Amino acid sequence: MFEESIIHKIIDAWSDDQTHPHRGRKQKPLPHLQDIRIIVEKSFLASLKREEDRPITFSITLLYKNSIMEEQSFGRKQLIMPFEESLPFKEDSIAKIAPAFDLVNSSLIVAPKDETRIEYEIWGVMFYRPHRSRFTENSFAFTDFDYFRPDVITVTATSPGSLLISREDSIIGRFINGSFERSTPSPIGYALVPYLLDAIKSHEGFRKFQNKYWLFYREALLYLLFQAAKRGHGGTIVLLPSNKIEQYENVIVSKYVLKESFKLNELIVKVLSLHSGDIAARSGLNKIFAERLDFLAQSSCIDGALIITADLDILSFGSTLDAPKWGGSIIKGPDGLGSNGFETGGEAIDVSKLGTKHNSAINFAGACPDSIVFVISQDGPIRLILRKNEEKIILYWPDCLTSMFVEI
Repeated sequence: MFEESIIHKIIDAWSDDQTHPHRGRKQKPLPHLQDIRIIVEKSFLASLKREEDRPITFSITLLYKNSIMEEQSFGRKQLIMPFEESLPFKEDSIAKIAPAFDLVNSSLIVAPKDETRIEYEIWGVMFYRPHRSRFTENSFAFTDFDYFRPDVITVTATSPGSLLISREDSIIGRFINGSFERSTPSPIGYALVPYLLDAIKSHEGFRKFQNKYWLFYREALLYLLFQAAKRGHGGTIVLLPSNKIEQYENVIVSKYVLKESFKLNELIVKVLSLHSGDIAARSGLNKIFAERLDFLAQSSCIDGALIITADLDILSFGSTLDAPKWGGSIIKGPDGLGSNGFETGGEAIDVSKLGTKHNSAINFAGACPDSIVFVISQDGPIRLILRKNEEKIILYWPDCLTSMFVEI
């Protein structure tokens, strides 16, 4: 169904990930081309189906029965539960059984029935822990009962026609509407750093805790974006420097305005001020912090933009960005893989292929040089748009969230 070149792109992305000097991968044979073709094509077709008039989500892992012990011998064990009778690996079978399992913590296990690779079967399901962040991490570890994503190829259907290709906790690439785009490091971890540091350098917490504050703040922003994307509504989130609010309010048509501070900065300082032994208090404050970020994420789900300050306070939501048309250049931001020769970036972006929401964000970023704009698409990616200092250049990243780590 798909061109063979697409399947080769997936295998090439897997190979590059495996040989990357910073990944520390166990060297293993590349996935078989026919195996990749079958699981991607069947998963794509199954993602287009609906069960009880609802779209289905699921995760499929390619794991051969004779390789279970090998995968579990590297400290990343899974709870593997074979079915008494295998199911045919077909779209209808996936659609019927997928609602029984949450893709956050489980995956259907698929393999060819024999070496001919003519028929494939769903022979079981594996359980592993969900992705954890600072705000959801359990303070107490029970290693005998902890399970992890395996270092084998996994295909996850997050929405109709949208697939994530991953291994362990890392995403290899994203497959959307018949095309595959390999992952790159999130710009939030490198390209956005000087812009964010400039926005938070006046914060009390940054002056007091420096790098600890920065790491907490960055993880909070990632969590907010992930939670907004997880809701599947799409939206726009604008981060404004606190000292530029009045300067930029003439290009924002505010709809719902909130006046009370959310006190998230005070919470960060409170958490970082705790003694290292205050595990229960830290866990409790992290949970409170996450609940407030969830509130922010939900407010991005209605039509219009969520406008927040660098202090993570809401200025308004449901707002319209009304800046004049940007007349400068728009280029793809660098991908940050220069250390191993794969760095790309600088290609011109064809705005004619972008919708109204993205063009409004581009115009706003052009008119407000210190702003950072995130556009959340319903099909999964989160675009990052910002103006490169005072230059007549807009930097555009196609996906700034899921690029290196599985966040589902």
